[in-house]
Amino acid sequence: MAYFTRNKMLTMVLELYTANHRFAQGSTGDDAADLQVLIGCQQKALVLGEYLESMGMDYSDIVEKFEKYCNMIYDISENLRDTALIMDHKARIDMVLSDILSEIENRIIEIRSIDVYDFRGLVEAPGEKLIVSKEINRLIDSCLGKVEGLVEGEEMYRPLVIGTY
Repeated sequence: MAYFTRNKMLTMVLELYTANHRFAQGSTGDDAADLQVLIGCQQKALVLGEYLESMGMDYSDIVEKFEKYCNMIYDISENLRDTALIMDHKARIDMVLSDILSEIENRIIEIRSIDVYDFRGLVEAPGEKLIVSKEINRLIDSCLGKVEGLVEGEEMYRPLVIGTY
């Protein structure tokens, strides 16, 4: 599964918005290139929608907007000769993407930092040390992913999006 910060999600949606301008006057006449752009857009939207679903929060309304977007992209790809439909869908897509941008900016909270304190030195019993050590390692793995070569006491930075940890 890919990992996205809120800024990366916003950038990807803006890329969809930019690609949509290609269809302001209908099809460009280069059907192969138009289809490639549409396929790329649909893939980005699917990845973002799946990522939002996997976060453990209820973003189903944003995912529904991505589904609506994908349906309109599919309609365009099936009707590249219908200039009126393409221009109509282009305008509707602009509104859907604007809504998605707003939702991501306003509802997805990005954690700037998480402090994981190493309390291993505060316990003396071997069993307690093992329990504390496992919990610290679980937190590090959950929040930062598998980090190779992590040294005790070392600070790590990685922007995190709120989800299930």
